[in-house]
Amino acid sequence: MPCDNIRDGLRPLGLVSNCWKVQLDSGNSLDSLVAEAVRLKLTAIELRQGSLGVYEAGSTCRPQADRLADLARRFPSVKFNVALSLPCLGSALTREDSMFLAGRSAAIALANRERPHLRLVDLQTRPEQCVTSSIETAARGLVELTEAMLEVEGILSIEHSWQPWPWFDSVMNAARRMLGERSARLRLCFDPCNLLLTEPSDDIASIVESIAPGDVSMIHVKQRRDGQVQSQVGDGDLDWPKLLKTLRQREHVAPMLFEIAPHVDVWANLENGIARLFGAAKV
Repeated sequence: MPCDNIRDGLRPLGLVSNCWKVQLDSGNSLDSLVAEAVRLKLTAIELRQGSLGVYEAGSTCRPQADRLADLARRFPSVKFNVALSLPCLGSALTREDSMFLAGRSAAIALANRERPHLRLVDLQTRPEQCVTSSIETAARGLVELTEAMLEVEGILSIEHSWQPWPWFDSVMNAARRMLGERSARLRLCFDPCNLLLTEPSDDIASIVESIAPGDVSMIHVKQRRDGQVQSQVGDGDLDWPKLLKTLRQREHVAPMLFEIAPHVDVWANLENGIARLFGAAKV
């Protein structure tokens, strides 16, 4: 059933396209999957590199901007962004990187009269590297990439992954200071489940409490149990009802995007997760 009557505060709801990996690998078109998401009133869709179907090419899964522009035209009500895995917190990535530029072009193609929105996640910079990495150098790298998005009136979002939260947060804050009045164009893709990669579970609630709503572009929703991301957002390592209560009290309004593990029953799992988190709780 459509989900338009169960969102009472945090909105809109949506998903990340890697939820559809099973369906895409089985031959379902991205167009048909987006259409079903729209039918369910899931109107914020992040197109994740590796799960774009015919809209990416080659072994590197390079987004195809020309094709993506057609997709955006077919779904004018959807708020799209594109997500890439790039070492954005290291020193090697620059604004001239060909994959970054392909992502920026894809974000422009998907904008649908919104600001182009590119999200990056760094899966290569690990905790041991952060110990010896310069916060200022990493921050300057983010500033350079943000300035490249500013040139197209866009937004850059960075998702934390294997980086210890205190280090990552310091880098983001330093980059915002460098950007000054332009700092709103550098946002946080906040994934509470990713915090479990580096932080003690007892610290999660206080970190969620510390996040400034204005710094957040989107919130990823998934659950982990025994070290594995689950195909449903049920019981697990995160107390999602408690986290949602905190996010509501902090007046977060960023889109909440489900990023559950791929599964043949992805639609039922999405609807069950939405009903569990937003149907009973008045958030």
